[in-house]
Amino acid sequence: MEKIIQASLVLHIAAGMIALAVAPIAMVTKKGGKQHRLWGKVYFWGMTIVTITALVMSIYKFIPFLLMIAIFSYYSIVSGYRTLYHKKLHKGEGVKLIDWFALVITAIFNVAFVLWGISMVLNSSDGFFAYLAIGFGIGGLSLVISNLRSFIKPPKEKNAWLFNHIGGMIGGYIATLTAFSATVLNFLPGIWAWIWPSIIGIPLINFWIIYYKRKLSTKGSVRIPNISGERSINEIID
Repeated sequence: MEKIIQASLVLHIAAGMIALAVAPIAMVTKKGGKQHRLWGKVYFWGMTIVTITALVMSIYKFIPFLLMIAIFSYYSIVSGYRTLYHKKLHKGEGVKLIDWFALVITAIFNVAFVLWGISMVLNSSDGFFAYLAIGFGIGGLSLVISNLRSFIKPPKEKNAWLFNHIGGMIGGYIATLTAFSATVLNFLPGIWAWIWPSIIGIPLINFWIIYYKRKLSTKGSVRIPNISGERSINEIID
């Protein structure tokens, strides 16, 4: 089993470094273009490897922090990736079983994180990690609830999938970068190692969403190639 854990650690680090490196490339390349889709897929599958190896190591070695980061960041990325398949959600086209499965599993984990954090607070044990567990749990549940609402009552905004894609993919990157910063960038003082990715990343999400909302308001609809590379009926974002 130790060899499996060692191999998982190597894969975890390698895939994590690749994901951290290629995500900014996907962010700045032309949305819907070949480069954007290529690096976006590399980022997604890199984070898939990161999550699988994190689950293996966190369960075997009992590393709750690693488990929380893995669940929190990966669901954000999965929801951002899967929203590319929800372009007709506003027309009543329902989501797939895999979307419900991911939502339910994530909800269970995040409820467990919140309850676990509360129990640690009540027992006066490991205060920082207790509040960390509660924070990650609440953050994860807020995304779950948001997605649940869109599944049950699809948004009227036809480009909602685009804004959800931006928020999910960058949100997952922020969480991953936070984990990297907190565990590797030891030279950063105190809480700054935890908060600087959010300070930079959250305004970036808002910027991109506002940018495309304004662009869409003047151009009408957008056309972005779908996952397979075939063109949809809308017009490509420049």
